[in-house]
Parts: sequence; C-alpha cells; structure tokens
Amino acid sequence: MRNKIFIILVFIFLINLFFRIYSYRNEYMSRFNSVYWEKRYELSQWSPKEACRNLDPHVNPKTCQWDDAWYNANKNADESILKKTSLGDDGLYTYVGWKYIHGNDPTLLNAEIPPLGKYLIGLSIIVFSNQNVFALLSGIFVLIAYYFLNKIIFKDKLLAFIPLFIFSFDPLFYTQIRAPFLDLLHLGFLLLTLIFFLKKRFLIAAIFLGCMISTKATASTFIIVVFTMLAYLLYVRDLRQVKNFLLSLPISLGVFLLTYAVYFFKGHSLIEFFGVQKWILNFYAGGAKGDPTSAFQILLIGNWPTWWGEIQRVQEWSILWSISLIACLYYFYKMVLRYKKHDTIIFAFWIIIYLLFLAFIPVWPRYLLLILPFMYTLSVWVFSRKIH
Repeated sequence: MRNKIFIILVFIFLINLFFRIYSYRNEYMSRFNSVYWEKRYELSQWSPKEACRNLDPHVNPKTCQWDDAWYNANKNADESILKKTSLGDDGLYTYVGWKYIHGNDPTLLNAEIPPLGKYLIGLSIIVFSNQNVFALLSGIFVLIAYYFLNKIIFKDKLLAFIPLFIFSFDPLFYTQIRAPFLDLLHLGFLLLTLIFFLKKRFLIAAIFLGCMISTKATASTFIIVVFTMLAYLLYVRDLRQVKNFLLSLPISLGVFLLTYAVYFFKGHSLIEFFGVQKWILNFYAGGAKGDPTSAFQILLIGNWPTWWGEIQRVQEWSILWSISLIACLYYFYKMVLRYKKHDTIIFAFWIIIYLLFLAFIPVWPRYLLLILPFMYTLSVWVFSRKIH
C-alpha cells in the first residue's frame, strides 16, 4: 500500500512539474540578446551613468543628456519602452552574468553580490542561449538535494517524499524557476551542506558552504550557517566533532576566494580583495532597514510590510505557510525545550536563527525559500509522529 501511495505521489509530482515547465516554455526558449540587455542595463537604475538613471525617454542613452531631437527620431523604435522601465534583480543578474562569463572583473559590476551564481547564469547563456534555463536547473537541483536530505531524516522514501511533494506545489518555488534569481541556488547549496554535515563529512560540507557564501550574502550566510551547525553539535553534545568541524571551515573560505579568480588574475592583491569585502559590508550596513516582524507577517497572514512604507499582499502566500509555522513552534516545544535529540533539531535551529537574521534586514518574500522546505519537513515529521 505504501509503495502504491509513493508511486501515485511521484506521478502527480511529475505531472505538476512538467506542467509548470510547459507553462514557462516561452521563458526557456527565448534567445538571449546581448544588445538588448546592454541597453536595458544602460537605461536602468543600475546604470553607471547617473543621468541615465531617471529613465526619462528624452534622455539620450549614449550621451545621458536631454535630447529632444534624439527622442523624436527614436520614440517609435521597439526599444523605446526600455526607457520607461526599471531593471529587476533577475535582469541585473542576467546582464552581469553575461559580462562575467566574458571575463569582466566581478568587483566592478554588481560587486555587492558574490559572483558564483552569476557565473552560472552566464554559463547558462553560453550553453542554452537563455538565462532562464539556469532557474529551471536550480529548481531541479533543489528538489533532488531536498529529497536526499529528507531520506537522512525519515529513513523512509514515502515520508521523505511528502515534504518534497508539498514544496513542489508551493507557488514561491515554482514561480522562482522561471527567472534567474539566486535564491534557489543558494538553497540548493545549503541543502547539500546539511546533507554532508549530518553525515559527518565536514570537508565536503565545507566545500558546499563555500559555494553557498559565494552565491549570496557572504558574511551573513557564513555566520548564521556556521552558528547553526555549531549550535547543533553542542546541543547533541557531540563535542568530539566540534574540532573537526571548525578545522574544515577554511576550505569554505578557499572556495570563496576561487570564485574571484578573475579578479586576482587581473593583478589584484589579497589586501585589495579585503578592501572590496570591507566596501560590501559598508554597503549593506548603510542600506535600507526593514520591519523586524516582516517575515512573521508574511508567513502567518501573507502581508508584506515593505521597507518603503507600504503593506503589500504576497501573491505566492499559502495557508500551508502559517500551518507549518505553528507545527514548527509545536516541534520546538516538544523536542528542543525538552532536550530530545534528533537530526531534525538542526532544522529547528536553522529556522530560528534565520528568522532572527531576517528581523534585521529588509525582507523580500523570496528570502523565505531558505526556511520553507525545513518547515515542511518538520511539519510532516510532527504529523507522522502524531499519527504513529
């Protein structure tokens, strides 16, 4: 009976995944146009030409000067709409990934975000002539890694598949596989890090942690992930492994340095590299401040208090988010506070630490991708134990 249920769930899962891929087929089949993206970037809020950032259609993109003659000559051109739109993160990563893969210095374009994910977006453009295939492959990568992590937790293929099944239907997941954001890749590397950490393969875990910090939010990612794993080892009193774990961490930093190989090949020193990292820290320290309750409001009721003063409805919100949060609170009460040991404890620590981290930064709903799978796993674990 369990095998039949498993087969049925796998069949439904595959049908849903193929349906999502088919519905986004235009995104995956459109060909990358470097001229188009160059213009998009030059006319966006990211442009190095300050005068061009106002996106006014009367501004000549070549001179960044008000030019009525140029406007009258080009106002009916196909590209004219570009002068009225900004460039989102996915578009920025597309353009920057293309420039990176052609040898540009990663500290001169979108330097505040580490380069690994953008190199992979550029590679997607080279191989598939399309940047969105990167997002699809990132999603498949996450699903595979998530299943293997759940197998470690449940040691049962059906129970391991149920959280994956739920996550694959989550709107926040399947809307992310259509455009090249970095959050899915970030999550995939976290899943692999935890897989090998729980297997006590710290050296391999450190490699994937290095990949994770080379994808997004380097300093904060390194700190909160290391703190989570260290807290887990101390909680389960596996003090023998603490030393081995700490000794593996320099490998993560080595992987991070390797992703800046182009920067060093251009003649820059390690001292200059540290200067770049200091600039990045100052960049984020001086950035916008969010509402400390944003993540909880998004999870519980689907309202997003933005850092520019509006409250927006999260289109991807699902009632499962609030149910999972409540289940996680119950898990925390039954397991963590009563000092019961289980591999799932590390999920609870990660959820708590990550939510505390989100209280200090401006939050986008897609940032919750880094905890939703773990919330679903803990929820299934709680309900399966209750049924048992």
